[in-house]
Amino acid sequence: MPSSRLITSIHRGHSNRDEETVLSQNGEPTEAMAKLDRTLVGKQHLLIIIHNTPDPDAIASAAALRYIVEKRYEIQTSIAYGGIVSRAENREMIRTLNIHMKQIGRISLKKYDCIALADTQPGSGNNSFPAGASCHIVIDHHPKRKSRGVQFELIEPGIGATSTLLVELMRENKIEISPDLATALVYALTSETQNMTRETTARDINAYMFVYQRANIRKLAQIITPRLKQTYYEALAKTLNRARIYRNAICANIGTIPNPETVSEMANFLLRRERIGWCLCTGHFKNRLILSIRSSKTNAKANELIHRLVPNMNTVGGHEMSAGGYIPLEEGNNQEVMELEVRLLRDFSTLLGYKNVNWKSLLEKRETLP
Repeated sequence: MPSSRLITSIHRGHSNRDEETVLSQNGEPTEAMAKLDRTLVGKQHLLIIIHNTPDPDAIASAAALRYIVEKRYEIQTSIAYGGIVSRAENREMIRTLNIHMKQIGRISLKKYDCIALADTQPGSGNNSFPAGASCHIVIDHHPKRKSRGVQFELIEPGIGATSTLLVELMRENKIEISPDLATALVYALTSETQNMTRETTARDINAYMFVYQRANIRKLAQIITPRLKQTYYEALAKTLNRARIYRNAICANIGTIPNPETVSEMANFLLRRERIGWCLCTGHFKNRLILSIRSSKTNAKANELIHRLVPNMNTVGGHEMSAGGYIPLEEGNNQEVMELEVRLLRDFSTLLGYKNVNWKSLLEKRETLP
């Protein structure tokens, strides 16, 4: 990586990156790193924006990008997000690994002369990046969107996690990964791919193996098995009582939920039921109906299915086996939510090719326990 002296001379004395070639300690940087070098020359303050209610892949990707930037360029870097981090594992990840992040509503974007988006893109609808604004850096594994002003793009929808891209960037450029960052990346990779069972490539597995050897296993265990709040069990009980099955599909309208992440968490849980290939979960949070689709089929095209359910490209998105988003509510009352859930379930059944569907309760009602 460049020395502090070299970094300082570039920042102060040169703006033409073609005339200054930054070398890694062990030779030439990769093409991607050289392009990132050119993007960051002369910059003083970088803001990394991740999506609202960020998941482990977003958090770890941002932490890895900050690590690279601070180590290689000595640029002051912050991570910002909208919404809340509510899932127990994610909160434990941030606490245990000391990953500092800011609420985007509490900072001024004018302070930063460089903006990056990690695990999301401008216009995707799941982040708090101002509409119409331009950013300098985008690193993501979701389908590419049109954006303006981007100088460095690392977007590969074919891989299972954005974290894989950051691991490869550090590994190929011989940037040593700290134990805490390695732990964050391990958990991100396992979480995003559901323990390498969902949309996983050989690159994801190689990235996982590389960082696992460098991770703090004790801290990883703390993240995987956090203490759970009472609201988790209440949401789980509601999900089980409201879950219904038809053939290889399962659905649950959970009702009012304590946080947006509850829906995806319960969808992942329900999909594990034997002989289930599809799952649709919904939940009411503030002025939105949150929805999550999961499939155990490798070529399910869940991202296409959710866009047929919800045509608004700015509020939903996903991958082959998982998709999600939200529908804005006009009134937010029980009647509006109920009508929308009925419509979604009907259209979901139709898109799966089912007619005259007779949904049955997941749990048999029994007067006495066995």
